[in-house]
Amino acid sequence: METSLLISQLFNGLNLGLLYVLMAMGLTIIMGTMGVVNFSHGILFTFGAYITYSIAAKLGYWAALLIAPVLVGVIGMVLERGLVQRVYGKDPLYSLLLTFGLAMSLEELVRIGWGTTGLPFSPPDSLNTFVDLKIMFYPLYRLVVFGFILLLILALWFFLERTTMGKIVRAGIQDSLMVGILGVNTKALFTLVFGLGAFLAGLAGVLSAPITGIMPTMGDNVIMPSFIVIILGGVGSFYGSVVGGLLLGIIVAMCNQFVPAVAELSMYLVMALVLLFRPRGLFGEEGLFE
Repeated sequence: METSLLISQLFNGLNLGLLYVLMAMGLTIIMGTMGVVNFSHGILFTFGAYITYSIAAKLGYWAALLIAPVLVGVIGMVLERGLVQRVYGKDPLYSLLLTFGLAMSLEELVRIGWGTTGLPFSPPDSLNTFVDLKIMFYPLYRLVVFGFILLLILALWFFLERTTMGKIVRAGIQDSLMVGILGVNTKALFTLVFGLGAFLAGLAGVLSAPITGIMPTMGDNVIMPSFIVIILGGVGSFYGSVVGGLLLGIIVAMCNQFVPAVAELSMYLVMALVLLFRPRGLFGEEGLFE
């Protein structure tokens, strides 16, 4: 086995894992705060990619990077206010069915608006090259994405740990009822949290588009891995999302290269092993699943 190939796949796994982290963080704060199993998260990822395609055609990729995630965040808040809030406090099956149906409907809307075939999408010219890392050449765009997501994760950590609003969000994840009793406007909090989750999903779609291309079903490829990341790391755990995402990304990338026949199966095997020995996930709190 060539060392360069192994290291290249390790880098690919880290990139894939960080995209999973963005998706999982959005999912876990929504699930932890509102108790909503949000299967529409994948289509928000798809919207991020398609909106990027439309904006980049007129204003360029960098403008799309700034605008598209914000628009997806706004879409998420509209969906929360109009539909999702109706299932708060009810059996989780209601939120699962609602968001699953929402995902299917919005996917059809994507097909109507942008077509049923995939769309090619390249990195911006300034990043569409390779970097000589001595033992291999690696795409500059992927390295930039790697660094950008790391910085974003640090920014999210600072927001959640060091700001007043972030502490309210964390408190909502722990006990949203108590937060409401203490005088916090939980309706506005839930809308903000859902919008933040949608923003992260849209941003993941923006960053993923030049790597994977754009297609109506692209969200389907990330929604299940994102839920698996939450299960691995633990619902509501920031650190769990990071560790679980990186772990899953590396495993999937390595299996895709060396044992592609079990690449998809590997995700579920890892999930089963973690649940067998630690049902609440690697960083989850006791009582969530056991």
